[in-house]
Amino acid sequence: MRHGRPVALLLGMVRLQHPVPPKLLAQLGDMTVSFALLENQIQSLLGALIREHQRVGQIVSSQLSFAKLRATVISLYLDRHGDDDDFKALRELINRAGKIEEERNRLTHSIWGAGDNSDSITQMKLTCREKRGYHFESATWDERKFIALNESIKELAGTFSQFHIGLLQKGKLINNPGAKIW
Repeated sequence: MRHGRPVALLLGMVRLQHPVPPKLLAQLGDMTVSFALLENQIQSLLGALIREHQRVGQIVSSQLSFAKLRATVISLYLDRHGDDDDFKALRELINRAGKIEEERNRLTHSIWGAGDNSDSITQMKLTCREKRGYHFESATWDERKFIALNESIKELAGTFSQFHIGLLQKGKLINNPGAKIW
């Protein structure tokens, strides 16, 4: 403070503008919404594995990070049904979800700069970890690359939905998650 007024008031407010064009902002938004859809599919599967009223599954899953949600689904399935063929398929789906989460987190927590041309942007991410120390990475993203990622997220969400239905048909899950069974 100088003369009793905050520095920002003395200098005037400055509004920064990012360099991400609207069509790429839309793709980043699509990634966010699509990932929420994927997470919801996994939460629904957890709720059905818990074998309680739907609300119990929602309460439990809402308290879990995505990594813990994945671990809980795997652990609960293994406890209920063992290491069968469906478990192997579930493990593969959960591993794919983990890789998508890593990419989503990397993009969500990046800073964005101008790209090589008006149709691309540069993603920049700085991390400092005990094992690796300082690490900087950057990548160019365009609409095509975002669309491919977003489609893979939606495809995986659909695959989880189909997997869930398959388990219902085999009697491995409760088929009326709204029914009170206690």
